[in-house]
Amino acid sequence: MFEASRAADRYLAVVDIGSNSVRLVVFSGRERVPDSIFNEKIMCGLGAEVGKTGRMADDAVAQAISTLRRFRALCEQMGVSEIHCVATAAVRDAENGPDFVAQVKDECDLDIQVIPGEEEGRLAAMGVLSGEPTARGIVGDLGGGSLELSRVENGQVLDTVSLPFGPLRLMSQFGTKRNKIIRHLRELFATIPWLRECEGQALYLVGGAWRNIIKLMMREKSNPLPILHGFRSSKTELVNYCHRISCLRPEDIPFGSYLPQRRRDVLPVAAIVLSEVLSGMKAKAAVVSSYGLREGLIFDALESDIRAMDPFLFSCRVLADERCRFAEHADLIYDWTRPLFSVRVQEAARTIRLHRALSLLGDIAWRGHPDFRAEKAVEAVLHGNFVGVSHRDRAYLAVALNQSYGAPVDSDHIAHILPLLSINDIMEARLMGAALRLAQRLSGGAVAALTVSRLRVSKSKLFLGIPKAYQDIANDVVMKRIEALAQLMGKKATIEFIPAD
Repeated sequence: MFEASRAADRYLAVVDIGSNSVRLVVFSGRERVPDSIFNEKIMCGLGAEVGKTGRMADDAVAQAISTLRRFRALCEQMGVSEIHCVATAAVRDAENGPDFVAQVKDECDLDIQVIPGEEEGRLAAMGVLSGEPTARGIVGDLGGGSLELSRVENGQVLDTVSLPFGPLRLMSQFGTKRNKIIRHLRELFATIPWLRECEGQALYLVGGAWRNIIKLMMREKSNPLPILHGFRSSKTELVNYCHRISCLRPEDIPFGSYLPQRRRDVLPVAAIVLSEVLSGMKAKAAVVSSYGLREGLIFDALESDIRAMDPFLFSCRVLADERCRFAEHADLIYDWTRPLFSVRVQEAARTIRLHRALSLLGDIAWRGHPDFRAEKAVEAVLHGNFVGVSHRDRAYLAVALNQSYGAPVDSDHIAHILPLLSINDIMEARLMGAALRLAQRLSGGAVAALTVSRLRVSKSKLFLGIPKAYQDIANDVVMKRIEALAQLMGKKATIEFIPAD
């Protein structure tokens, strides 16, 4: 269950030439969740004039060429053996797009693949599915010059449409006239027959402008976990926020000064588009994805058995192999804790997944100073670069690991994220954490004690069963930990001696 292999150490680069920015990402290789080794973007604005003049402006082209020369040099210095250079709406639609492609080949020695609109949408959707395999609804990828919408369900991309507008193009056509932009969007959305089929599902947000809107909203509401990926907002909350942003001048947007000027200038129009997509599909919620086209390119090329791996558990396995002493015992620890939990059917898949992750990560902070191990473990799961996990899930993992290291649940490093959880979540997470704490003390990291012992729950008692021949491992320290576990369950702790098998 927990097996996962790392791909060969062969760096892979994706150069993404968009309407707003030109970005280089160097990945660790072709694997289920590749690490980002290097990430840099330059705001070139290639699409700023396309809607008005039909061409990319000369100064934007010059800046893009300079940027691509730098990216090519960086890849050579880093020993990158494979470079994928893709271009989207600006280059695709501009009259001077073919000349730009030829110039890049001549001056930067990069072969640009100009991606058709629907293929761009499919790859963005594949990127979302890479990070969230259970995604169900619409993936919306808003670039400066186009909007791609894709319907996803059961790990598949079912429908895709590319619409020839983004904030830059809309602004070049309509300026900032809200009513004209809204009317234009509604006319286009009415031509997409499958949009309403996703009523009550989620809109998955891809693209810098939409992510920046969410970033500002999270800042304004002091969200307890400032991580974009996996952030979820109700449709009502987000539509109301977007309406407010769309009515403001860019310089008046709260916290907007933290963004580059070019990013801030497009936010009012990007907010209109977001609001109209949410309303057009009658979404239930919006979910942010940090994965998109670039990750989709890699995911799309993987073998089917690798694509089928759970991305979150894959990352936990890698992290456990790097930082934990007893990662190979994860399956045993998971099985040993099962008698404690009676899982509701609708929560079973989530609980099993989180408990498997905790079985891997339960020893993650062992190298830390004893006084700060709980804080170190909490930080690792709250702020780790994970995908396939929600804010609520991160908080659950943090509470469990905090408990496993013996820290109070109201400690400063954990208390601020508790509002993300229900009281049932908190108690279940603490129970799993206390079970990990008992398992580690009982076994000392060796498999023998967990192999021969067992937990059993009755109406009023929690039993730790140990063969008579192993009775010496159950000292006062072990008794204190089983008592702490039993207390969370509202039961009395008892050690019983069981017959040897």
